[in-house]
Amino acid sequence: MNGGERISILAVFQTLKTKTTRLLDPLVQAEGLTPVQVRVLLQLFCQDATVGDISEQTGMGQANTSSLCKKLEREGFLDRRRSCPDRRVVTLSLTPKGREAMVRIQRKLDHYLELVNARPQKEQAELIHGLRAVEQMLDYLFEQTKGDQDLC
Repeated sequence: MNGGERISILAVFQTLKTKTTRLLDPLVQAEGLTPVQVRVLLQLFCQDATVGDISEQTGMGQANTSSLCKKLEREGFLDRRRSCPDRRVVTLSLTPKGREAMVRIQRKLDHYLELVNARPQKEQAELIHGLRAVEQMLDYLFEQTKGDQDLC
């Protein structure tokens, strides 16, 4: 791979991030939330979880996840309950306000899915194949560099 190809891979990653942000930020901002907060709430929309579960699923540190969840609790989007057998374990669940916000966001995301489904079948299959390939490559790169402090 030559220098130009290396730069183009970085540009593709940055372009994907920028365009995704431009598409999704207005949806979450309309609810008074950040994309990271919505990631947490979307996890809880599916099922209650512990702070540790959310930390693992989002890739955030447990302290950051806990702080983020405390803020979401103060804003009325989720409840935090300590487990009876082990008081260190905190279970998170959506409040009615949190569930309503996620329903509104999910409706908007479903509209995007409808637009994708309106594209030709072959194009949809290529998109899914390409997205899975990108995900696999990112997982591979992450695993190969995990723990690297200085990649330069």
